[in-house]
Amino acid sequence: MIYGILLAASLTALAVWYLEFRAYSIPVLYYHHVEPGDPITPRVFEIQMQYLLSKGYRSISLLELAEFMQGLHRPGRKSFVLTFDDGFYCNYRHLFPILKKSGLKATVFAVTGARKQSIDAGPREQARGYTARSGANAEATANFATWDELKAMAESGLVQVEDHSLFHDRVYRDDRVAGFNTGVELDWPVWGDTRPGTVRYRTGSSLAHRNFTGDYRLNEHLVKLVKEGPLDPTEAGVLRVLRQAYRGYRRQHPVKVIYESGDSYARRCRADLEKSRQVIAGHIGAVPGFLCFPWGEYGRRTIEVVKDLGYRGAVTTDKGANVRGGNPYKIKRFKVYRSNMGWFKRYFLLHRSRILVTLYGLFYGWF
Repeated sequence: MIYGILLAASLTALAVWYLEFRAYSIPVLYYHHVEPGDPITPRVFEIQMQYLLSKGYRSISLLELAEFMQGLHRPGRKSFVLTFDDGFYCNYRHLFPILKKSGLKATVFAVTGARKQSIDAGPREQARGYTARSGANAEATANFATWDELKAMAESGLVQVEDHSLFHDRVYRDDRVAGFNTGVELDWPVWGDTRPGTVRYRTGSSLAHRNFTGDYRLNEHLVKLVKEGPLDPTEAGVLRVLRQAYRGYRRQHPVKVIYESGDSYARRCRADLEKSRQVIAGHIGAVPGFLCFPWGEYGRRTIEVVKDLGYRGAVTTDKGANVRGGNPYKIKRFKVYRSNMGWFKRYFLLHRSRILVTLYGLFYGWF
Protein backbone atom coordinates (compact mmCIF):
# COMPACT_ATOMS: atom_id res chain seq x y z
CA MET A 1 0.00 0.00 0.00
CA ILE A 2 2.74 2.46 1.06
CA TYR A 3 4.90 1.48 -1.91
CA GLY A 4 1.95 2.07 -4.22
CA ILE A 5 1.38 5.57 -2.82
CA LEU A 6 5.09 6.41 -3.12
CA LEU A 7 5.15 5.11 -6.69
CA ALA A 8 2.09 7.16 -7.64
CA ALA A 9 3.59 10.29 -6.05
CA SER A 10 6.87 9.72 -7.88
CA LEU A 11 5.14 9.25 -11.22
CA THR A 12 3.05 12.38 -10.64
CA ALA A 13 6.17 14.42 -9.82
CA LEU A 14 7.90 13.03 -12.90
CA ALA A 15 4.90 13.90 -15.09
CA VAL A 16 4.80 17.46 -13.71
CA TRP A 17 8.53 17.89 -14.33
CA TYR A 18 8.17 16.53 -17.87
CA LEU A 19 5.26 18.86 -18.65
CA GLU A 20 7.17 21.83 -17.30
CA PHE A 21 10.22 20.96 -19.35
CA ARG A 22 8.28 20.34 -22.55
CA ALA A 23 5.71 23.14 -22.17
CA TYR A 24 7.55 26.03 -20.56
CA SER A 25 6.10 29.49 -21.01
CA ILE A 26 7.85 32.58 -22.35
CA PRO A 27 6.82 35.69 -20.37
CA VAL A 28 5.81 38.81 -22.28
CA LEU A 29 6.11 41.97 -20.20
CA TYR A 30 4.31 45.15 -21.13
CA TYR A 31 4.85 48.72 -20.04
CA HIS A 32 3.56 52.14 -21.06
CA HIS A 33 5.82 54.74 -19.48
CA VAL A 34 9.41 54.56 -18.27
CA GLU A 35 10.13 58.00 -16.90
CA PRO A 36 10.81 59.96 -13.71
CA GLY A 37 7.68 60.43 -11.64
CA ASP A 38 6.12 57.21 -12.94
CA PRO A 39 6.07 54.03 -10.80
CA ILE A 40 8.49 52.56 -13.36
CA THR A 41 11.32 55.08 -13.45
CA PRO A 42 14.34 54.56 -15.72
CA ARG A 43 16.32 53.38 -12.68
CA VAL A 44 13.61 50.89 -11.66
CA PHE A 45 13.43 49.52 -15.21
CA GLU A 46 17.21 49.22 -15.39
CA ILE A 47 17.30 47.29 -12.08
CA GLN A 48 14.58 44.93 -13.36
CA MET A 49 16.53 44.26 -16.54
CA GLN A 50 19.83 43.85 -14.67
CA TYR A 51 18.18 41.18 -12.53
CA LEU A 52 16.98 39.24 -15.58
CA LEU A 53 20.34 39.49 -17.33
CA SER A 54 22.19 38.41 -14.18
CA LYS A 55 20.04 35.26 -14.08
CA GLY A 56 20.90 34.38 -17.67
CA TYR A 57 17.68 35.52 -19.33
CA ARG A 58 17.69 37.07 -22.79
CA SER A 59 15.12 39.10 -24.65
CA ILE A 60 13.76 37.81 -27.95
CA SER A 61 11.61 39.37 -30.66
CA LEU A 62 7.89 38.85 -31.10
CA LEU A 63 8.64 36.99 -34.33
CA GLU A 64 10.82 34.51 -32.44
CA LEU A 65 8.02 34.08 -29.90
CA ALA A 66 5.39 33.52 -32.61
CA GLU A 67 7.59 30.94 -34.33
CA PHE A 68 8.16 29.22 -30.99
CA MET A 69 4.40 29.01 -30.42
CA GLN A 70 3.98 27.59 -33.93
CA GLY A 71 6.65 24.96 -33.32
CA LEU A 72 9.06 26.50 -35.85
CA HIS A 73 11.69 27.79 -33.44
CA ARG A 74 12.97 27.01 -29.95
CA PRO A 75 14.61 30.11 -28.49
CA GLY A 76 15.49 28.61 -25.14
CA ARG A 77 13.84 28.33 -21.76
CA LYS A 78 15.34 31.55 -20.41
CA SER A 79 13.70 33.88 -22.90
CA PHE A 80 11.32 36.79 -22.47
CA VAL A 81 9.76 39.56 -24.58
CA LEU A 82 9.61 43.30 -23.81
CA THR A 83 6.70 45.36 -25.17
CA PHE A 84 5.74 49.02 -24.77
CA ASP A 85 2.27 50.27 -25.67
CA ASP A 86 1.37 53.54 -27.44
CA GLY A 87 4.86 54.79 -28.36
CA PHE A 88 5.40 57.57 -25.85
CA TYR A 89 8.33 59.98 -26.03
CA CYS A 90 9.75 58.52 -22.81
CA ASN A 91 10.37 55.29 -24.75
CA TYR A 92 12.86 57.23 -26.86
CA ARG A 93 14.18 59.54 -24.13
CA HIS A 94 14.64 57.03 -21.29
CA LEU A 95 14.05 53.48 -22.54
CA PHE A 96 16.16 53.56 -25.70
CA PRO A 97 19.46 54.45 -23.95
CA ILE A 98 18.96 51.52 -21.55
CA LEU A 99 18.31 49.15 -24.47
CA LYS A 100 21.48 50.36 -26.22
CA LYS A 101 23.49 49.93 -23.03
CA SER A 102 22.20 46.44 -22.28
CA GLY A 103 21.62 45.11 -25.81
CA LEU A 104 18.04 44.15 -24.96
CA LYS A 105 15.40 43.88 -27.67
CA ALA A 106 11.96 45.47 -27.36
CA THR A 107 8.78 46.15 -29.32
CA VAL A 108 7.05 49.54 -29.33
CA PHE A 109 3.42 49.61 -30.48
CA ALA A 110 2.59 52.93 -32.13
CA VAL A 111 -0.86 54.53 -32.34
CA THR A 112 -0.31 55.81 -35.86
CA GLY A 113 -3.01 58.50 -35.89
CA ALA A 114 -1.44 60.09 -32.81
CA ARG A 115 1.38 61.57 -34.87
CA LYS A 116 1.41 64.03 -37.75
CA GLN A 117 1.93 62.32 -41.06
CA SER A 118 5.00 64.48 -41.67
CA ILE A 119 7.18 66.03 -39.02
CA ASP A 120 7.58 69.78 -39.51
CA ALA A 121 10.55 71.83 -38.37
CA GLY A 122 9.97 73.83 -35.23
CA PRO A 123 9.35 73.25 -31.52
CA ARG A 124 8.86 69.68 -30.37
CA GLU A 125 5.34 70.48 -29.22
CA GLN A 126 4.43 71.49 -32.79
CA ALA A 127 5.95 68.29 -34.13
CA ARG A 128 3.44 66.27 -32.17
CA GLY A 129 -0.25 66.46 -32.90
CA TYR A 130 -3.28 64.24 -32.76
CA THR A 131 -4.72 64.26 -36.26
CA ALA A 132 -8.49 64.73 -36.46
CA ARG A 133 -8.90 64.44 -32.68
CA SER A 134 -9.33 66.88 -29.81
CA GLY A 135 -10.14 67.02 -26.15
CA ALA A 136 -8.50 65.33 -23.18
CA ASN A 137 -6.72 62.82 -25.38
CA ALA A 138 -5.03 65.58 -27.37
CA GLU A 139 -3.18 66.85 -24.31
CA ALA A 140 -1.45 63.51 -23.86
CA THR A 141 -0.17 63.44 -27.42
CA ALA A 142 2.62 65.90 -26.65
CA ASN A 143 4.17 62.90 -24.93
CA PHE A 144 4.24 60.71 -28.05
CA ALA A 145 7.51 60.00 -29.82
CA THR A 146 7.78 61.51 -33.29
CA TRP A 147 8.23 59.38 -36.38
CA ASP A 148 11.87 60.43 -36.60
CA GLU A 149 12.43 59.19 -33.05
CA LEU A 150 10.65 55.91 -33.71
CA LYS A 151 12.64 55.41 -36.89
CA ALA A 152 15.90 56.00 -35.05
CA MET A 153 14.91 53.31 -32.56
CA ALA A 154 13.97 50.88 -35.32
CA GLU A 155 17.19 51.46 -37.25
CA SER A 156 19.22 50.46 -34.20
CA GLY A 157 18.07 46.87 -34.67
CA LEU A 158 16.99 46.71 -31.04
CA VAL A 159 13.43 47.96 -31.43
CA GLN A 160 10.54 46.72 -33.55
CA VAL A 161 7.93 49.39 -34.27
CA GLU A 162 4.61 47.59 -34.58
CA ASP A 163 0.95 48.49 -34.98
CA HIS A 164 -1.45 49.66 -32.26
CA SER A 165 -4.24 50.75 -34.65
CA LEU A 166 -4.91 54.10 -36.27
CA PHE A 167 -6.74 55.98 -33.50
CA HIS A 168 -7.14 53.57 -30.57
CA ASP A 169 -10.75 54.79 -30.27
CA ARG A 170 -13.97 53.33 -28.94
CA VAL A 171 -17.55 52.61 -30.00
CA TYR A 172 -20.82 52.18 -28.18
CA ARG A 173 -20.97 48.39 -27.93
CA ASP A 174 -24.49 47.56 -26.68
CA ASP A 175 -27.66 49.02 -25.16
CA ARG A 176 -26.47 48.97 -21.55
CA VAL A 177 -26.75 52.57 -20.35
CA ALA A 178 -23.60 53.86 -18.64
CA GLY A 179 -24.81 57.44 -18.14
CA PHE A 180 -25.51 60.59 -20.11
CA ASN A 181 -23.27 63.02 -21.97
CA THR A 182 -23.14 66.37 -20.20
CA GLY A 183 -20.69 68.24 -22.42
CA VAL A 184 -17.64 67.15 -20.45
CA GLU A 185 -14.86 65.86 -22.75
CA LEU A 186 -14.55 62.07 -22.79
CA ASP A 187 -11.19 60.48 -21.99
CA TRP A 188 -11.17 58.74 -25.39
CA PRO A 189 -12.96 59.50 -28.68
CA VAL A 190 -16.17 57.51 -29.17
CA TRP A 191 -17.89 56.67 -32.44
CA GLY A 192 -21.38 57.85 -31.61
CA ASP A 193 -23.62 60.74 -30.63
CA THR A 194 -21.97 62.54 -27.73
CA ARG A 195 -23.96 65.79 -27.75
CA PRO A 196 -24.95 67.10 -24.32
CA GLY A 197 -28.01 65.20 -23.17
CA THR A 198 -27.54 62.05 -25.27
CA VAL A 199 -27.40 58.60 -23.74
CA ARG A 200 -23.90 57.28 -23.10
CA TYR A 201 -23.86 53.54 -23.60
CA ARG A 202 -21.23 51.02 -22.58
CA THR A 203 -18.15 51.40 -24.78
CA GLY A 204 -15.48 49.08 -26.13
CA SER A 205 -12.60 49.04 -28.58
CA SER A 206 -13.64 50.01 -32.10
CA LEU A 207 -11.64 47.05 -33.44
CA ALA A 208 -13.35 44.52 -31.19
CA HIS A 209 -17.03 45.50 -31.28
CA ARG A 210 -19.75 46.33 -33.75
CA ASN A 211 -20.90 49.92 -33.46
CA PHE A 212 -24.18 50.33 -31.60
CA THR A 213 -26.49 53.26 -32.41
CA GLY A 214 -29.05 54.26 -29.82
CA ASP A 215 -32.57 55.51 -30.50
CA TYR A 216 -32.27 58.72 -32.54
CA ARG A 217 -35.64 60.06 -31.38
CA LEU A 218 -34.77 59.49 -27.74
CA ASN A 219 -31.49 61.36 -28.12
CA GLU A 220 -33.19 64.27 -29.89
CA HIS A 221 -35.73 64.45 -27.05
CA LEU A 222 -32.96 64.60 -24.43
CA VAL A 223 -30.84 67.11 -26.40
CA LYS A 224 -33.85 69.39 -26.76
CA LEU A 225 -34.50 69.14 -23.03
CA VAL A 226 -30.93 70.24 -22.23
CA LYS A 227 -31.02 73.09 -24.75
CA GLU A 228 -34.35 74.48 -23.63
CA GLY A 229 -33.72 74.13 -19.87
CA PRO A 230 -33.67 75.62 -17.40
CA LEU A 231 -31.95 72.78 -15.57
CA ASP A 232 -30.13 72.50 -12.30
CA PRO A 233 -26.73 74.01 -13.25
CA THR A 234 -24.74 71.29 -11.46
CA GLU A 235 -23.73 68.17 -13.36
CA ALA A 236 -25.53 66.02 -10.79
CA GLY A 237 -28.70 68.04 -11.33
CA VAL A 238 -28.50 67.66 -15.12
CA LEU A 239 -27.99 63.90 -14.79
CA ARG A 240 -30.97 63.60 -12.45
CA VAL A 241 -33.26 65.38 -14.93
CA LEU A 242 -31.94 63.28 -17.83
CA ARG A 243 -32.53 60.03 -15.96
CA GLN A 244 -36.11 61.03 -15.20
CA ALA A 245 -36.71 62.05 -18.83
CA TYR A 246 -35.14 58.81 -20.08
CA ARG A 247 -37.38 56.65 -17.90
CA GLY A 248 -40.45 58.65 -18.90
CA TYR A 249 -39.65 58.28 -22.62
CA ARG A 250 -39.04 54.53 -22.28
CA ARG A 251 -42.44 54.06 -20.63
CA GLN A 252 -44.24 55.73 -23.55
CA HIS A 253 -42.22 54.75 -26.61
CA PRO A 254 -40.66 51.58 -28.00
CA VAL A 255 -36.93 52.16 -28.26
CA LYS A 256 -35.35 51.49 -31.65
CA VAL A 257 -31.68 50.46 -31.67
CA ILE A 258 -29.35 49.59 -34.53
CA TYR A 259 -26.22 47.45 -34.59
CA GLU A 260 -23.59 47.74 -37.28
CA SER A 261 -23.64 44.68 -39.56
CA GLY A 262 -20.87 42.13 -39.28
CA ASP A 263 -19.67 42.89 -42.80
CA SER A 264 -19.61 46.63 -42.14
CA TYR A 265 -17.65 46.04 -38.95
CA ALA A 266 -15.10 43.87 -40.78
CA ARG A 267 -14.68 46.50 -43.52
CA ARG A 268 -14.17 49.22 -40.92
CA CYS A 269 -11.53 47.18 -39.07
CA ARG A 270 -9.77 46.36 -42.30
CA ALA A 271 -9.71 50.02 -43.38
CA ASP A 272 -8.30 51.10 -40.00
CA LEU A 273 -5.52 48.52 -39.99
CA GLU A 274 -4.66 48.89 -43.67
CA LYS A 275 -4.18 52.63 -43.21
CA SER A 276 -2.23 52.14 -40.00
CA ARG A 277 0.13 49.66 -41.65
CA GLN A 278 0.68 52.01 -44.58
CA VAL A 279 1.59 54.85 -42.22
CA ILE A 280 4.13 52.74 -40.33
CA ALA A 281 5.63 51.36 -43.54
CA GLY A 282 5.94 54.86 -44.95
CA HIS A 283 7.77 56.23 -41.92
CA ILE A 284 9.72 53.25 -40.64
CA GLY A 285 10.39 51.47 -43.93
CA ALA A 286 8.98 48.11 -42.85
CA VAL A 287 5.45 46.71 -42.86
CA PRO A 288 4.39 45.83 -39.29
CA GLY A 289 3.95 42.15 -38.61
CA PHE A 290 2.27 42.37 -35.22
CA LEU A 291 -0.74 44.16 -33.77
CA CYS A 292 -1.43 45.18 -30.21
CA PHE A 293 -5.19 45.06 -29.70
CA PRO A 294 -6.34 48.41 -28.23
CA TRP A 295 -7.25 47.84 -24.58
CA GLY A 296 -6.47 44.18 -25.22
CA GLU A 297 -9.98 43.66 -26.63
CA TYR A 298 -10.62 41.40 -29.60
CA GLY A 299 -13.15 38.99 -31.05
CA ARG A 300 -13.29 36.15 -33.54
CA ARG A 301 -13.83 38.44 -36.51
CA THR A 302 -11.07 40.80 -35.35
CA ILE A 303 -8.59 37.94 -35.50
CA GLU A 304 -9.90 36.87 -38.91
CA VAL A 305 -9.23 40.38 -40.29
CA VAL A 306 -5.78 40.48 -38.66
CA LYS A 307 -4.82 37.13 -40.19
CA ASP A 308 -6.21 38.07 -43.58
CA LEU A 309 -4.12 41.27 -43.65
CA GLY A 310 -0.94 39.27 -43.14
CA TYR A 311 0.01 39.99 -39.54
CA ARG A 312 2.20 37.27 -38.02
CA GLY A 313 0.58 37.60 -34.61
CA ALA A 314 -1.14 39.86 -32.09
CA VAL A 315 -0.75 40.66 -28.42
CA THR A 316 -3.50 40.93 -25.84
CA THR A 317 -3.68 41.99 -22.20
CA ASP A 318 -4.83 38.50 -21.25
CA LYS A 319 -2.70 36.88 -18.56
CA GLY A 320 -1.48 33.32 -18.98
CA ALA A 321 1.15 31.13 -20.59
CA ASN A 322 2.77 31.45 -24.02
CA VAL A 323 3.69 27.89 -24.89
CA ARG A 324 4.60 25.76 -27.85
CA GLY A 325 1.33 25.05 -29.68
CA GLY A 326 -0.28 28.27 -28.41
CA ASN A 327 -2.09 30.82 -30.56
CA PRO A 328 0.27 33.60 -31.81
CA TYR A 329 -2.79 35.81 -32.40
CA LYS A 330 -3.61 35.69 -28.69
CA ILE A 331 -0.22 36.31 -27.12
CA LYS A 332 -0.55 36.68 -23.35
CA ARG A 333 1.16 39.51 -21.46
CA PHE A 334 1.46 40.78 -17.93
CA LYS A 335 1.63 44.45 -17.05
CA VAL A 336 4.62 45.69 -15.07
CA TYR A 337 3.29 48.53 -12.96
CA ARG A 338 5.06 48.09 -9.63
CA SER A 339 8.57 49.10 -8.64
CA ASN A 340 8.83 46.45 -5.91
CA MET A 341 11.47 43.93 -6.98
CA GLY A 342 10.01 41.14 -4.87
CA TRP A 343 6.73 41.45 -6.76
CA PHE A 344 8.56 41.65 -10.11
CA LYS A 345 10.59 38.49 -9.45
CA ARG A 346 7.58 36.47 -8.29
CA TYR A 347 5.37 37.56 -11.19
CA PHE A 348 8.07 36.96 -13.76
CA LEU A 349 8.85 33.46 -12.47
CA LEU A 350 5.13 32.70 -12.25
CA HIS A 351 4.72 33.45 -15.96
CA ARG A 352 7.60 31.15 -16.87
CA SER A 353 5.63 28.12 -15.71
CA ARG A 354 2.61 26.92 -17.66
CA ILE A 355 1.33 24.93 -14.70
CA LEU A 356 1.82 27.62 -12.06
CA VAL A 357 0.38 30.49 -14.10
CA THR A 358 -2.63 28.35 -15.06
CA LEU A 359 -3.34 27.32 -11.46
CA TYR A 360 -2.82 30.90 -10.26
CA GLY A 361 -5.12 32.20 -12.98
CA LEU A 362 -7.86 29.69 -12.15
CA PHE A 363 -7.67 30.63 -8.47
CA TYR A 364 -7.90 34.38 -9.18
CA GLY A 365 -10.47 34.10 -11.98
CA TRP A 366 -8.30 35.12 -14.94
CA PHE A 367 -9.89 32.62 -17.29
